[in-house]
Amino acid sequence: MAIHPARLTAAAALVGLALAACSTENVGQPAGATAGAGKTTEVKTLQFVNPLPSEPVWKQINDCMKEEAESKGIAFTASGPPASKPGDPAVMIQQVQDATAAGKDAIVTFPASGAFGPVLQQAQKKGVITATLYGDGTPESGATVNAGVDWTEIGKQYVDAIAKLPGDHKVGLVAEGPTGIGKSWTDGVEAAAKGTNNVQIVAKVFIGADASKALPQVTNLLTAHPDVDIVASNTGLMTQGAVAALKSKGLDGKVKLLVINNANGGPEAVRNGAAIGVYLQDLCDLAKRTVQGVIEASSGQKVPLVTVKAVIATKDDLQEYLDKGWQ
Repeated sequence: MAIHPARLTAAAALVGLALAACSTENVGQPAGATAGAGKTTEVKTLQFVNPLPSEPVWKQINDCMKEEAESKGIAFTASGPPASKPGDPAVMIQQVQDATAAGKDAIVTFPASGAFGPVLQQAQKKGVITATLYGDGTPESGATVNAGVDWTEIGKQYVDAIAKLPGDHKVGLVAEGPTGIGKSWTDGVEAAAKGTNNVQIVAKVFIGADASKALPQVTNLLTAHPDVDIVASNTGLMTQGAVAALKSKGLDGKVKLLVINNANGGPEAVRNGAAIGVYLQDLCDLAKRTVQGVIEASSGQKVPLVTVKAVIATKDDLQEYLDKGWQ
């Protein structure tokens, strides 16, 4: 089954990354954890199997990875599913296998389904350094290096942004689902909220990979919990529906949003005051440090989770981060 393009765009941008893969539950590797060890070898060739080569987020990752690889004298190639099959795991897996057979020294990809694990493990056995973007980094994942997010830190960033606001706050969370990345994010936010005296998580709703569910689900959340004054989400698919929900209930200015990524109306919601902030990531930096991690792994080093740099951008500094290419 092909992955919905919006889910991948979100996963890369955080991972709005609606933040999830279609048939996997990637939960991220804790900071300091170690991915599978690779053999000591010199990396001369690297292939990036890109889930959505034409999408702006993934194109940026590709371009930054290419720049870093070539600056280190590594021959870089990229592949991905055709536009007619966006994010298709079967196509991507075949390309990983082809790259392995072609003798590539390193392969980087987004593990779009659980079937990637065995395929990447086979590549490792042939001496290939493997790297995943937003994988789970376990030995079973087949990743020598994993790049992505520290969910505890993400939860703290969300809650810190809310806790800085004056007064007490009742927060409703909107995630993609109650398992996998959705659960990892809500768990991180809930854990961080317990460390404050003015932020309380009172409700959670889920919209899957369907933006059309945002309006009814956020409306239901606000109806069931009229004391909610902040609605926060880890999926960019929520933003437009949530803005519409606030308007339909006459809560403009009374309930604020905390949104994610620079697509689907995130920056606009911050600029017009509907959102207190938008979660943005430096994906170019992540792509470059993934290449660096591959090089380190090739020398026999154990590489910890390559964590993405991220901020909650407010109206005051939003344009500064967008100008720098943060997504």
